[in-house]
Amino acid sequence: MSFVSVIVPVYKVEEYLPRCVDSILNQTFSDFDLVLVDDGSPDRSGIICDEYAQKDSRIIVLHQKNKGAAAARNNGIEYSLENCSSSFLSFIDSDDWVAPNYLEVLVKAVKETKCRVSICGYEKTDKTADLPHESEEGKIIKA
Repeated sequence: MSFVSVIVPVYKVEEYLPRCVDSILNQTFSDFDLVLVDDGSPDRSGIICDEYAQKDSRIIVLHQKNKGAAAARNNGIEYSLENCSSSFLSFIDSDDWVAPNYLEVLVKAVKETKCRVSICGYEKTDKTADLPHESEEGKIIKA
């Protein structure tokens, strides 16, 4: 049972995908499964997903005909709800990458406050930037 299912829609990102997946696999919080949804990508993205799945048992790859990012996310959600026992979902775009403590910070906020949603900000970078450093502690916003 993983605490978090990380869902990544994948389409035409062979250049960025390894950096994205590596940043997720290198999290300080490791109690997650990673659902990569290949949205019928015409490049090597689907093959790259399958190669990662062979190396790490936390990775599940779904292949579908191209329907768009929203449909790919929905497919990942449906799969997670039916096949994973995760308490939370996280969404990451396949051309993005995350700080090593991304999940740790979000999960810490959830556990400490018993909230139902935990969110974070982002930094805009270019494709030559190094992977992000550890992010700061999250801020708690009460509604």
